[in-house]
Amino acid sequence: MKYFVLAFGEMSLRSVGDLISMGSVPAFVITHKSYFYDEYKEKFYDKLEELCSANNVELLKTDKVTELKDRIKETEVGICAGFMEIIKNDVFDAPKFGILNLHCGELPEYRGRAPISRTIIDGRDSLFMTLHKVDEGVDSGDVLLEKALFIEEDDDVNTLYYKCSINSASIIRDGLEMLRTNKADSFRKQEISEKNKPHKKITDEERKIDWQVSVKHIFNKIRALTIPYPAAFTHLNGVQYNFLKAKPVYSSNISDKFGIIYEVHTDFILINCKNGILMVYDIRDKDMEIAEIKSTFKEGDIFN
Repeated sequence: MKYFVLAFGEMSLRSVGDLISMGSVPAFVITHKSYFYDEYKEKFYDKLEELCSANNVELLKTDKVTELKDRIKETEVGICAGFMEIIKNDVFDAPKFGILNLHCGELPEYRGRAPISRTIIDGRDSLFMTLHKVDEGVDSGDVLLEKALFIEEDDDVNTLYYKCSINSASIIRDGLEMLRTNKADSFRKQEISEKNKPHKKITDEERKIDWQVSVKHIFNKIRALTIPYPAAFTHLNGVQYNFLKAKPVYSSNISDKFGIIYEVHTDFILINCKNGILMVYDIRDKDMEIAEIKSTFKEGDIFN
């Protein structure tokens, strides 16, 4: 099947490389010409160019994908993997089967931004990778297939993104095979309700730790919002502290005061929470400088 890839970011790089290794070589790859070019030159743009050159895959660069509409019309389907430009209908309608987007979240529940983080925050056991049609809405097109990835207790937003990356080529290949064998009737229309509005970027309110919820919920928020996200935060004596790494260590609490520091050690603190004790072992200040734990915190301090 003649297809192309709209690529940007680590996952798209992994997808293209793995698809080539599987023998499912795209007709061409499209990426941005200048989008965050300096920041991503070495870790993405240069690597994509080397990959395509080594495998004789044409690489097209543009700041406006509609300029390549005539080339896109020559293909049967497109795959969007992290491409950041909003795709208009004159482009997504150009191939025979349209353009399919690879989304790291169940639809329609996790439409929009930060689907991996929000899946973790909600305490889900699995993250669903979804291959769906691009349409005029935000992640609202018909779903071709889904793949569930189990969320382990030691996973965070970064390890789950990696899991999505190493599984991306297989879900794309399976989707292409479904189209090739005329199984396009497998598309499922999304039932989008008022509560399924697309999410926007993570807000400060979402980042703030609520010490009245369970230790599991707080743990999920911390691991969902660690770097490269701006981190879950709390306050002590009017000073903001960002929590980047933590884990529940006991299944019951030792006080009815939640958010109180139970013990202070050289490398971590233990905080009393609802339904358990939380160990926090990577704490930063508002500017993301590492906090010196022993000199900054003491037993009996209460976060709010």
